[in-house]
Amino acid sequence: PLTIADGDAAAGTITLVIQAMGHSTKAIVAMPVGGAIRDVAGPLGAPTHLMDKGFAVGVGGGVGTAVVHPIAQALHRSGVRVISIIGGRNRPLVIYHDELSRLGEVRVCTDDGSWGRKGLVTDELKDLCAAEKPDIIYAVGPVPMMAAVCATSKPLAIPTVVSLNPV
Repeated sequence: PLTIADGDAAAGTITLVIQAMGHSTKAIVAMPVGGAIRDVAGPLGAPTHLMDKGFAVGVGGGVGTAVVHPIAQALHRSGVRVISIIGGRNRPLVIYHDELSRLGEVRVCTDDGSWGRKGLVTDELKDLCAAEKPDIIYAVGPVPMMAAVCATSKPLAIPTVVSLNPV
């Protein structure tokens, strides 16, 4: 539950979104403003293949929404039309709405209906795909959510990229 959500190469800074769950993430979250981490390794893993034209949908669940942000940024810079579908259990747990809104349309879903559509991000994705088929879907969030996104996109033959981030 630690994600690079943004970066500024000129300033030499990164923005981290952290869900304090274990010893290390709790220690980082407890760090005072202006504190520094001595060493950072990353990003690790394979880079996400990004399209350079067309229509893309980013689906983010919980902390995974932080990963959708840099994907949407890069797509937007390339001229790709981006719609983001983001969700969380309740309104306080929905993140990056404002940042994603600067890059395209954002649709919000909450389990309890406290913001946007009551229900799952996959419910909104099904409706979106019925109205307008995207060229690709990028999904980041809990594994069951990503599996449900793939179950939605596979019958429609929409290429789908998920981001598995094991602890």
